[in-house]
Amino acid sequence: MKRLAIALAITASLAFGQAPPTNSGPALGFVPASIASQLQPILGIPGASRLGDPIALANTVTNIYLAPGQTYALAAQGPSDPVALVILRVAGVMQTNLSLSALPGALAKPDLVAFSPLGQSAALYSQAAGRIQVFAGLPNAPRLSQQISFADTVALLAVSDDAHAVLISDGLGNAYSLAQNAAPAPIYHTTEISVLAFVPQTHDAIICDPVADIAAVAQAVDGIQMIVPPASGCQPQGATVTSDGKTILLACPAQHLIWSIDRASGSIDIHGVNNSPTVFNSLALPDTFVMSPADGAGTYWLISWQNGNPATSFIAARKAGAGN
Repeated sequence: MKRLAIALAITASLAFGQAPPTNSGPALGFVPASIASQLQPILGIPGASRLGDPIALANTVTNIYLAPGQTYALAAQGPSDPVALVILRVAGVMQTNLSLSALPGALAKPDLVAFSPLGQSAALYSQAAGRIQVFAGLPNAPRLSQQISFADTVALLAVSDDAHAVLISDGLGNAYSLAQNAAPAPIYHTTEISVLAFVPQTHDAIICDPVADIAAVAQAVDGIQMIVPPASGCQPQGATVTSDGKTILLACPAQHLIWSIDRASGSIDIHGVNNSPTVFNSLALPDTFVMSPADGAGTYWLISWQNGNPATSFIAARKAGAGN
């Protein structure tokens, strides 16, 4: 595994939202609204985007987890209601009448939800239930693939696209590989783990330590590959892989930097940005991400990876009472 904690990278196509006039035009994706049971669409294109009117789900929803590419989401409800599936796009078109669909066998009110890099699988963790559930075939043919008993603390959770590999960190700098009916297998130890995620379509994972300013890729076959940090340093809090699979991006919010690492050569390029990138939440347009959550002024920022460089832009807030 190489020294870089990776965030999810996905490929999806830009969709055009056919919605009521207030939410008309091309739609890049969604961000959470101020009310837990609502989402706000991101309308427009990078460099000319704005938030649309909130779209409501059932008022039983207490948390919405957006999958990479934002074709669907998972919705947590009350303590006795299982997690539900929410389809956000059909044939590339943004949906405005959102409904909850059953996710057969799902836990209620999970403590953590993690998606695979391409959103093909998801993992739910409940400390109260003492187990992790892994679902494959998302979003069109969801099925419960694994149930893993685990009663200890889980700080971070990751699942591979094929739903076969599951990783957790315990909040003490330890990362473990988990499997149904098997003991946890230690794979990595460091000071602190801020990111734990798989590389798309592989069992390689990226692990980041913001205290030691390091990142590693834990490879399924070749072991740990360290990323040698340049002099500028990075305290990584987010990571992803570009849609061509060739480049790892690290978010370094304290330094206002994005690192790009060539997966083949290991070479690092450093890109200064005007904001503090944190988590890369991938949208419908390939290599376009929301750096979530919003900054101190309530502004969301986008990063689009273009020709080997990040292009940043902000998402204009919806004006109160605006009809368009």
